[in-house]
Amino acid sequence: MVVRVRWKRTETGRRAARAAARGRAEPPRPLTRQEVEGGLAAILSPVAALLLSIALWRLGQDLGLAGNFFIREGPLSHWQPWFVMSASLGLASARLNRRSQGSGGDPAASG
Repeated sequence: MVVRVRWKRTETGRRAARAAARGRAEPPRPLTRQEVEGGLAAILSPVAALLLSIALWRLGQDLGLAGNFFIREGPLSHWQPWFVMSASLGLASARLNRRSQGSGGDPAASG
């Protein structure tokens, strides 16, 4: 089976292709604040899910439902810090996601 992917060429892509053909590559445009916030939100969401799964693993071990936890002693050997870190990153991710898709991050406009 052969799969062909056809990319839609935009005017920006055509200009970049012409500049590269002439040997003058255009410098990449700087990222906007909204793009950076959206990228951070996309990274923080899976990390928050991972921390939640670690918290549930530790809670499961306390209840006798799961196997041994990988941290035996210290503050991170309990499920509460993992849950707090997960909730914090989840809320930060939701806020960043809202700001990246909102109207410039105006607190009054976002609610």
